[in-house]
Amino acid sequence: MCKHADQTAEFIAHLLDNVYPCLELKIQNAIHCSFLKDYDAEATTYLKELMQQIKNDFSSLVTCEQKLVFPSVMKVFNAKTAKEVPMPNLFDLMQLTRSKEHKIMAQVNTLANLLSTNTWNKVAIKQHDLVNTFNDSFVKEKYKWNKMIEDRLNACNCFRSNVFKGLGVDPHNKKINN
Repeated sequence: MCKHADQTAEFIAHLLDNVYPCLELKIQNAIHCSFLKDYDAEATTYLKELMQQIKNDFSSLVTCEQKLVFPSVMKVFNAKTAKEVPMPNLFDLMQLTRSKEHKIMAQVNTLANLLSTNTWNKVAIKQHDLVNTFNDSFVKEKYKWNKMIEDRLNACNCFRSNVFKGLGVDPHNKKINN
């Protein structure tokens, strides 16, 4: 196994052990904030529904990465030859996670816009904290993850070779195998 595999495994552990639990806690705190009951029920209901949607979509992303993406990335690193095990199509998996990330961030932006209104501007501290954490931590960490995968494709021969084999392309001939 190459050194890139160890670094990738460490980053996966960082996401799963540090970044994602922190975000999940911020989501829970924002949804269950006791101060929300002091505000208009209609506005609070919409706010809670939006945060619940963020929670659901974030949980979906985490599950997708835990069950599909992260094991697939490590499978590509650990394969001695692509003939031993079928190689996953990482491009499709990465596109799926990026789509989920964009959906979450669109909801976070909607939440930020809602929180900038007069009703919520000076209050809803936990909800503002949630938006800030997504805009700072989540965006930064997901950028690092996506950049790392891109760098592995460009600089790590074992990773690049097995990714191409997962697409059915001979990395040496660049021809599609049937």
